[in-house]
Amino acid sequence: MRAVILRLILNFLKIVSMALKTKSQFQNFLKQQGLKWTPERERVFQEASVMEGHFEAEELAYRLRKKGSRISKATVYRTLPLLVRTGLIKDVIHGEKHQHYEHIHEENLHDHLICLKCGKIVEFEEESLTKIERKVCAKYQFQPQKILIEIFGCCRECR
Repeated sequence: MRAVILRLILNFLKIVSMALKTKSQFQNFLKQQGLKWTPERERVFQEASVMEGHFEAEELAYRLRKKGSRISKATVYRTLPLLVRTGLIKDVIHGEKHQHYEHIHEENLHDHLICLKCGKIVEFEEESLTKIERKVCAKYQFQPQKILIEIFGCCRECR
């Protein structure tokens, strides 16, 4: 029982430490860009930090409004690319009319299957693809900044 409680406390401390680090990282980025750390940007940052899985700007704006925040959609749409440029989230799934985002977890590199009919998103990891990506980059002495593999089609249920 003590081991479980200790593990929970350590996980909580790790999350708090990560949140403080990423907040500081975002604040420093804004300062370097000559932008201000505003209460609105802080709320967008905080809400984006707790979003799970893939999320859209509209969904984030809705959650903020639901919590009583009066932040405009425009502020959300302007802040998310800043979070992307900071390296805290990444923009994924580009083929639809709207952008999807997700958190960056270096240990969880994955790609996406996207159903064109129902919008279902399936994450997958394929080590052989990762090896090919590394091999191609090495061959051309290319330093990748972002690698996305998105496969669009129809899921089993929609076929």
